[in-house]
Amino acid sequence: MMNCKKRLLLCLIVMAAASFATTTQAKTYTWERFNIAFEAPDGGYVPFEFDFFFHDPYSAQVQWDEMVMTMQYYTKNENTNKKNLNEMLKSRALGYNMYDTKLFTPKVKGFKCYSLEGTMPDGSSAMISYLVSDKTTTVLEVVVNYLRENRKVVEDIIKSFTENNNQQPNERQKPKQKTQKKEDAEKQEQEIKREKRRQQEKVFEC
Repeated sequence: MMNCKKRLLLCLIVMAAASFATTTQAKTYTWERFNIAFEAPDGGYVPFEFDFFFHDPYSAQVQWDEMVMTMQYYTKNENTNKKNLNEMLKSRALGYNMYDTKLFTPKVKGFKCYSLEGTMPDGSSAMISYLVSDKTTTVLEVVVNYLRENRKVVEDIIKSFTENNNQQPNERQKPKQKTQKKEDAEKQEQEIKREKRRQQEKVFEC
């Protein structure tokens, strides 16, 4: 009888922890500064002021009750390749004192993705990913700290990242220049002549 109770209690704990993954609706989050969008569970909030960003304009963070995701924006350079990015992943994991780590490469449309997952010192899980855009200079570092039961949710978030390729980051369409009509040009020219005459009369008065 005691074994049955223990199994029931264990099932309830697992179901409660997994409810975040199964019952939470997805929401589209947009990092407008860099034209980046991704899907994640609804209910995420930004623990800083200034909209989606905190002190570093190239960083952003979203928190949920059972998950924290931090993003860092970089641009490509001559060192942006698989070997170097995998070394950076290992270095980042070492900085977090992660153990039981594993490298893998999720398929993300529009990006080359290099990821590492493992266990944090407190027993929670973490996934670090580098998303390298196929069409622009964008490189995103995404770090997610989560409960083990939400692993599938985290991988789905990484796979959902998209980039708006119709517009380069921070580039705004310039307003069209208005064409001046002939009569407006003539009026403007007459006004300039009148102003010149007024200026000359003032000088003469002095």
